[in-house]
Amino acid sequence: MSKPSLATLSEYRWAIAAVALVGTLALKSTLNKRKRNPRGLPPPPGPKGLPLLDNLLQIPQENAWKVYNEWRKEYGDIIYLEALGQPIMILNSLEDCVALFDKRATNYSDRAEIPAVDMMSLTWSFALMSYGASWRSHRRAFHQFLNHTQVPQYRPVLEQETRMFLQRLLQDPKEFMEDIRYLFGSIIMRISYGVSDFNYNKSLIIDGENLIEGFAELVVPGRLLVNNFPALRHVPDWFPGTGWKRELARLRQLSKRKDGSDKEEYPSIAKGLLDKIRTSNLSPAEALEQETIGRNTAALSYIAGADTSVSSAQALFFALVTHPHVQARAQAELESVIGKDRLPKPEDVERLPYIQAIVKETGRWHVIVPFAIPHLSREDDEYKGYFIPAGTVVMPNSWAILHDPETFPDPFTFKPERYLTPDGELDTSMLDPEVAAFGYGRRICPGRHLSNESLALMAASVLSVFDLAPPKNEKGEPMEIKLETLADSLVA
Repeated sequence: MSKPSLATLSEYRWAIAAVALVGTLALKSTLNKRKRNPRGLPPPPGPKGLPLLDNLLQIPQENAWKVYNEWRKEYGDIIYLEALGQPIMILNSLEDCVALFDKRATNYSDRAEIPAVDMMSLTWSFALMSYGASWRSHRRAFHQFLNHTQVPQYRPVLEQETRMFLQRLLQDPKEFMEDIRYLFGSIIMRISYGVSDFNYNKSLIIDGENLIEGFAELVVPGRLLVNNFPALRHVPDWFPGTGWKRELARLRQLSKRKDGSDKEEYPSIAKGLLDKIRTSNLSPAEALEQETIGRNTAALSYIAGADTSVSSAQALFFALVTHPHVQARAQAELESVIGKDRLPKPEDVERLPYIQAIVKETGRWHVIVPFAIPHLSREDDEYKGYFIPAGTVVMPNSWAILHDPETFPDPFTFKPERYLTPDGELDTSMLDPEVAAFGYGRRICPGRHLSNESLALMAASVLSVFDLAPPKNEKGEPMEIKLETLADSLVA
């Protein structure tokens, strides 16, 4: 038998060294985990992963909320994964979301540092900021202008824009999806910046939609390796396989349009915050900080609010078109409460429980954000006998929560009446989908009150004037429509 060559021995030495290094790192990681977890508690259950990659290849890339909801049958409400060493925990029940995000908010209100977010220039968004002083300042500004006691001051804007929406819908019902974009773009542009510019709003809302869609695609765990290996951001753009860098650069340009127009025609969030700066005795540095907070607050109100409101309105139209009995009952309520001589006003919404129930059911039946933006645990924790390491990405599965048959019987059926008492009033004992549809704990969306009221006014106004129906085929039979093709499938 021939002896191994020096080259072969050299290769063996490198292989042995590599194995030793991996083994040392694995041993160090194991000892560190034991030190942090002295009671030896197990992690929550989840699928078994592969060496080094862990569960990276098992993380679903499409309809993940449905996949995790299926996995709960095997693993339970809490599912634990790891991707290249990054711990991930999926919460499929409201009980666990409340226990961690509300009752242990200090530990579970942070956000993960995502390199792709920085590369998209989205670090100005307080929804993505780390939990700290800057986040609290932005949150305070949002609450100041968007809490439920402040929404009534925006009702003249809601009423004016909804009336114009009806006029456009009457002129050309086939363009209703564009009209919906203009409606919510104009409402939120006026409330955010005090600007009413039809064409400007149109371009900004399209940019906002593209930005949010791109963000949602690129921050899915396991989708971009740069989120696990930040050094990859320095790879040259010409290097093969770096198409993701060009996409992030495109989204970065959309993000830079966040400051809006310099015009101020109406009372607005931006104007209110800037007026406060002018009348306060602030140092130049403090004034600059407050101005930045004001611009960021107005920008996020617009970009996030317009996109989610448009998606909610589209789902609401789809529900009404495919459920004519819901339309009929809503129209009967409108005639009984308001009559036929005038259009609904924002103040009327609270006297229209069935209309409110339609809005609630739309948010539950078609969840606009199936997964809330992931939270991050700051410290090691124990919960229900499980060990949750610091730095765990915690993902609440809102879709699973709002389709739980124990809470919402027959969850895939659109049933606004589930929120009503036998005498037709809102049932306060019924779980409001708002608890999951708008985020959790200290990260809950501050614009939810404005969103609900604007959707309810739109629904009431449309049903006061129109009957919504799908188009008919050559035989005069109603055509089947789907949500994704709704833009081409409506007769008003």
